[in-house]
Amino acid sequence: MNRQPRFTREWSAALLIGVVFATTHAARALPATERNLTNSSSPQSDKTAGSVQSGKAVYEKMSCNLCHGSQGEGVSGTGSRAGVPRIASTSLSFSVFLEQVRKPKGQMPAFSPDKVSDAELTDVYTYLQSLKPIEEQPARAASSPKGQRLYNDYGCYECHGFQGQGSASTGGARLGPPRIPLSAFVSYIRQPTGEMPPYTAKVVSDEDAAEIYNFLKSVPPPAPLKSIPLLNQ
Repeated sequence: MNRQPRFTREWSAALLIGVVFATTHAARALPATERNLTNSSSPQSDKTAGSVQSGKAVYEKMSCNLCHGSQGEGVSGTGSRAGVPRIASTSLSFSVFLEQVRKPKGQMPAFSPDKVSDAELTDVYTYLQSLKPIEEQPARAASSPKGQRLYNDYGCYECHGFQGQGSASTGGARLGPPRIPLSAFVSYIRQPTGEMPPYTAKVVSDEDAAEIYNFLKSVPPPAPLKSIPLLNQ
């Protein structure tokens, strides 16, 4: 009778150690993908995984800001004129974020490991997590001809047409209405691609660029091809 409590305590301790060992062993035996999904449920582990400063540099180097905006704010849109998604302070787990960058849907190009490594994308993810969501500024109608006047004064119409409709003869892309946020628009005219000359802040101020952007926002989208009888004969 005196030894029974001691035996019970020793047996209970041994059982507890066995349960802990079995649980730890089972966790280690999980496939890597399951462990990653489990870890991704903790936003804190994702937020502290990389460098905010390096992530911002990679974000701009890969020209993510030219579509999603300098702060990942994106711009809304519907149908064929859909904009780009807001990615600032993303709620996606890192594993889902990585999958969408590697194999995106829609018009976004795929970024293979040859273009950007997992480590760099970890930094980008950390940078995006550090950003505060920015409320999209609603497009205001052109209440004055200032934006249109600036658009013409800076010669934008020579390549992009008087309504930002673009031109096949000049190679100017369609600009109106823009499907990118204002910050992306400004970033692009500062460092454009192709034959377009750069418009630095000394040439076109941020305020003037915003006026031009608002003018282009006020341009109605083109009518669907199906609604033009001549093109459906």
